[in-house]
Amino acid sequence: MKALTLPDMGFLYCETVSRPNHVAAMQVFDIPSDYQGDYSEDLYHQLMQFTQIESPFNYKLHTAFSGMMYWQEDENVDLEYHVRRARLPVPGTREQLIEYIEHAHSNLMDRSRPLWEMHLISGLANNQFAIYLKMHHAFTDGAKANKIILSYLSPQADGQLQAFWSQTEFKCKKEDSNVKLSLVNKLKQNSAILTKQVRAIPSILGLGSKLILQGVNVYKANIPTPFTAPKTPFSVSPKRARRAATSILPLSRVKNIGKIAGTTVNDVVVCICDIALHRYLSDLNYELKQPLTAQIPVSLRDPNDTTSNNRIAITMVELAHSEAAPLTRLMAIKDACDKLKQEARLLSDEALTSYTLASQGLAVVSELLKLDDVLPPVGNVLISNVPGPRKPVYMMGAKMLECYPLSALPPGMSLNITLYSYMNNLNVGLIACRTNLPNLTKISNYIEDAFTELEQVVMSSAIDIVSEQIKRLSHDETLSHNMNELISAINDNACSTIKLDSVKEETVEVKAKKKKITKNQVKKAVKQTEESLG
Repeated sequence: MKALTLPDMGFLYCETVSRPNHVAAMQVFDIPSDYQGDYSEDLYHQLMQFTQIESPFNYKLHTAFSGMMYWQEDENVDLEYHVRRARLPVPGTREQLIEYIEHAHSNLMDRSRPLWEMHLISGLANNQFAIYLKMHHAFTDGAKANKIILSYLSPQADGQLQAFWSQTEFKCKKEDSNVKLSLVNKLKQNSAILTKQVRAIPSILGLGSKLILQGVNVYKANIPTPFTAPKTPFSVSPKRARRAATSILPLSRVKNIGKIAGTTVNDVVVCICDIALHRYLSDLNYELKQPLTAQIPVSLRDPNDTTSNNRIAITMVELAHSEAAPLTRLMAIKDACDKLKQEARLLSDEALTSYTLASQGLAVVSELLKLDDVLPPVGNVLISNVPGPRKPVYMMGAKMLECYPLSALPPGMSLNITLYSYMNNLNVGLIACRTNLPNLTKISNYIEDAFTELEQVVMSSAIDIVSEQIKRLSHDETLSHNMNELISAINDNACSTIKLDSVKEETVEVKAKKKKITKNQVKKAVKQTEESLG
């Protein structure tokens, strides 16, 4: 048997009927137009041929009298239970697919079996089919789930079909319970664990002291103090039923916003979500006197680690005030995220994990004791971003068109927004409490609107900065003509692509002919432009 780590056990001990702790993905595939037969049925029968089930996909839970949990091999895995078929009324709509997934995502997983399910969903319009893959959070985090998804997809349309449960890539090192460790080895293991914990104590105490002083307004830390977020409809404990919604953002244009504004893609994504949430609250006449607080997972996983289940820490970032303009909001979020990174660099992985367990544990206690009306929420929304493949992937010849992450709701909160990059898009998956957020599609629509608004503001600001640089230069006709062409290019590409490199190339190539304007002067002007843009 293999013992669960404390973070893994946390997802199980903190699970309730109202807040299942599983994560999932909704994948939509395009069936080849020349395919003969029932694609979904054929796929099911092909997958059922993979009867060899490797660890950890044959692991089920075992709880000892001490309360410790272990992964125990299940020698009789019922593959037909785990791989399921569903057929929508033809022609199935996207709304019907979402409705099916909402019901599937609301249900707890059977702990007497391995904690994963794969639903093959046929009947979709436009010759499409879908997969809903569901796994318990104690079994995987977002990074590992992404590797599992990619393990059964192929970069070639004619690639060989694979089943993730039959692959050895995720196989855990087998522990023989009959073999007793020597006293020396036991002492070495315990010593290593103790050393890590001791080394983490100073940083844990340091962070705790900062948060306590910040709570009494004596000190301003780089990370928000838990239970100081404002109350909103999505920062209360959830009920059982779920709502799901999706959005799509163009990845290249999101990256361009970051390049022009001098921010990361994550900064832009968080800003877009912040704008959308404030617009939703405005519809409900919610007036916030302080910024929203977002929980943001940080991966602690080694790139080559495929066996650990959870290697994440949950950090918090204070967003922007409700009245902030889009560009001001983006800069405020960038500053908050930069400070969070600085704070995180000072902490060990063990300290970040301890902080996560403490904050989430307190939120669970508050939820179980129904203190939502007494205590401020630990946070308002969880926002996560998982990178996926940039090139198309296939399953038995069918091209994956979209992949949406659908995660778990954190303690004391009713909204989770997770993004997954695939090809040229950012696929946004939203999961919420059906009771607290019945109109979740409003937020998904507002996310797309917020992206358009932020892009227009950033592009307009870039044009204004370049125009100002033109005025500072001479009245040279050739130079002005080239700079005006650059402005036109920016305008034309406001909804497409713009790169800072193109600014550099166009301006440096200008030949000074009048009033003795040298190429070095042009370079200097370009440098000033880039500094202004950055």
